[in-house]
Amino acid sequence: MAQDEFFSRLGGRFPPHGVPFLEPGPPPAPGQARRLALVLAYDGQAYAGWQVQPGAPTVQGQVEAALRRLCGHPVRILASGRTDAGVHALGQVASFDTHSRLDLATMARGLGALLPSDIHLRALGAVAGDFHARYSALAKTYDYYLWPACGASLFLRGRLWAHPRPLDLAAVRQALALLPGPQDLLALASQGSEVQGTTVREILEANLETWPWGLWRVRVTATGFLRHVVRNLVGVLAQVGAGRLGPDDLSAMLASGQRRQAGPKAPPGGLYLSRVYYRPWPGDGQGPEIRKG
Repeated sequence: MAQDEFFSRLGGRFPPHGVPFLEPGPPPAPGQARRLALVLAYDGQAYAGWQVQPGAPTVQGQVEAALRRLCGHPVRILASGRTDAGVHALGQVASFDTHSRLDLATMARGLGALLPSDIHLRALGAVAGDFHARYSALAKTYDYYLWPACGASLFLRGRLWAHPRPLDLAAVRQALALLPGPQDLLALASQGSEVQGTTVREILEANLETWPWGLWRVRVTATGFLRHVVRNLVGVLAQVGAGRLGPDDLSAMLASGQRRQAGPKAPPGGLYLSRVYYRPWPGDGQGPEIRKG
């Protein structure tokens, strides 16, 4: 992994998005609805999360307000998933329907002008009528950045977790190695999670990359997540790295459905929704194999 990857992401060099955009075609007939999709990157520090909330600034609210001005009618966008207050995105995907005949290039320029500087439109295009940003997704990757014993973190606040103490790299990697495969994530979900059906998800990858100067990146790709799972997982990993828990304690928590003596969840500023996957592998070769079914 290139040592400058973290800062290159902050500088706008994002991972691939893989949204199945359609080839450009003729403009829609008057009154004809079409389905479009957006790929967004955003800094979540100023927002109360993705989802619209009364009296609070949200990413969804900002994007919908801009689209309403451009399309000339109210627009409701559906995201691949909700990010919480302070959480960032490198590749959030959202879909919406509109009967506006505005061409895509003009709409993209308009969004670029109307959206605040902390929300960036990466891509806009037409998608099939049955495409749904959330339900068509096969998997998602979240990256969590932390810097053990980094010292003063004045200029990194809200971008990563400046953990105050050293952490045992080998122990954390050992705990992560136990995760790939089907896992019941109930123990890592925060109370109040809205879950319909099973809480079992397929963990496709769970690994830790490090930089020589001290930064860590925990990457988890799964077919789905529950509320606060990644932040709670990183909180447990910090306890493992500090020697308060053993690597096998994470497996025991998952098996029991209870998160005991796990410490607090990791702060939101280190979490990034990195990528949403819509095609099974073999495909673009940018991620683990994903199969439908």
